[in-house]
Amino acid sequence: MLLLFINRLCWRPPLFSLVMISPVRLIRKELGSVNIKALWVALFGMITCLVLIAIAAQDLKLASWVAISFTLAVTPFAIVSWSSLRLLNLGFSSWSTKSFALRFALTAQARRAGFAVMQITALGIALMALLLILLLRQDLLVTWQGNIPVDAPNRFMINIQKDQKPDITQSLLSAGVANPSFSPMVRARLIEVNGKAIGPNDYVDENARRLVDREFNLSYTEQLPDGNRITSGKWIEDAAPQVSLEAGIAKTLKLKLGDQMTFELAGEKVTAPITSLRKLDWSSMKVNFFVIMPPAMLADMPQSWITPYYQSPTIEGLDYQLAQSYPNLTIVDVASSLQQIQDVLDRLSSVLGLLFAFTIAAAILVLVAAIAATQDERFRSAALLKAVGASRALLRKIALSELLIIGVLSGVLAGLAAGVAAWALGRFVLEIEFNAFAQALAMGMIFGVAACLLAGYRFQRKIQTTTAMECLREI
Repeated sequence: MLLLFINRLCWRPPLFSLVMISPVRLIRKELGSVNIKALWVALFGMITCLVLIAIAAQDLKLASWVAISFTLAVTPFAIVSWSSLRLLNLGFSSWSTKSFALRFALTAQARRAGFAVMQITALGIALMALLLILLLRQDLLVTWQGNIPVDAPNRFMINIQKDQKPDITQSLLSAGVANPSFSPMVRARLIEVNGKAIGPNDYVDENARRLVDREFNLSYTEQLPDGNRITSGKWIEDAAPQVSLEAGIAKTLKLKLGDQMTFELAGEKVTAPITSLRKLDWSSMKVNFFVIMPPAMLADMPQSWITPYYQSPTIEGLDYQLAQSYPNLTIVDVASSLQQIQDVLDRLSSVLGLLFAFTIAAAILVLVAAIAATQDERFRSAALLKAVGASRALLRKIALSELLIIGVLSGVLAGLAAGVAAWALGRFVLEIEFNAFAQALAMGMIFGVAACLLAGYRFQRKIQTTTAMECLREI
C-alpha cells in the first residue's frame, strides 16, 4: 500500500502497474504449493550423499552410523538456531531507533525463519567439519604425540629365564641402558567362566573369539603397576584367589566383578573371581598385562620374564650381542613401528590439510546457495526501503547485520559441536585429556563471519546499487 500511495503521488503508470502485479505474484508465491522439482532435487541430493558415504566407508554398518550421526547433528543445529533467532528477535525488539538496522535484520530473519535456519544449519555443519579437521591436525594429534615420553621404551625383551636376569641386567647397564625392570609372565588359556566351559564359538564378536582362542599372558604382583588405574572393585590385598582384569577385556568378553575365571596352565586349572577392573595407560609404552593375580597363585608356575627398555640410536650392535649371548631371547624392536606410526600421522596431517581446503570451498558454496534461495525476499525488502528513502548506508548496515547474525550463530554452534567431538575423540579413542572449547568457539565465529561476508558480498552489493524498480524486476 505504501508503494501504491507513492506511485499515485508521482503519477508514474509503469511503476503503478508493476506494484499492482508484484504483490499478487508474491502472495501467490508465498501461498503456492510446494515445488515438486525442488523436492526431487532435494531427494536426489540426499540419495547422492548417502551413496558417497557408503562408497567411502566400504561398510554398510559404518555408513549407516555416519548417516545417522549426520542426521542427529542437523536436528539440534536446526532447533538451537531457530530458538536463538526467536530469542534475539524478542530481546532486541525494544531497542531504540539507533538499532533500526539490527532490528530490521532480526525481524527479516524471524519472518523467513525456515530459510534462516537452513542457512545457519548448513553453514554450521560445514564449519563443524572444518573445525574438526583443524583441531585434529594442529592440536589433537600433537597432544597425543606429546603424551608419549621421549625416552619411552623402544625394545621389549621376551622369554627371559629367572637365572638369566642378573647377567642381562649387567649387560644392559654396561651398554648404557637404564636399570631394567622385569615382569613375570605366565602363559595360560581361558577355558571356563562361572564353571561353564567356553570356546571361540560361544562369542559373536571377532575380538572376543580371538581372545578365547589364544593364550593369555598372566602376571602377578602385590603392587598396582604404574599407569594402571582401578575403575571398579579393590586391588589385590592378600593371597586369596582373585583376578584383576583390564576393563576393555572385561567388556569384550562380557565379564563383570564376581565372575569366576578358570585358566589352564601347565596341565593345572586355576580358578579365581574378578575382584577389580583396571584402566591401562597404553601411551607409556610399558609392559601391561590384561590379567594380574596374587603371587601365591602363580609364583610356582612355569614362567618367563619380560622387560622393556630404551636403547639410544647411538648404541649399535647391542641387539645382536644379546641374541648371540642368549639364544632363547626374543628382542622386539618397536622403534621401526613407532616410525611407521609417525609416517602415518604425517600423511594423515597432509590429507587433513587437503580436506581443509575442500571444506572451506564447500562451506562458502553452501552459504551462497542458501542466500540465493532467499533473494526474492531480500529484493522485496530492499524495494520497500528504497521507496521510503532508505540510504545505501542503511541498506549496507542491514545486510551486514544479517550476515553477522548468520555467521556468529553458525560459528558458535559449530565451535561447540566440534569441541565436544574433539573432546570425545581424545577421551574415548586416544585416551588423552583434550579441551579446546574456547579455541573452537573463537575459530568458529571467525570462520563463520568471514564465510558469510565472502558469500553474501555479491548479492548484497547488487541490492545496494540497484533502484527500487530494478529490485522489483529481480523478483
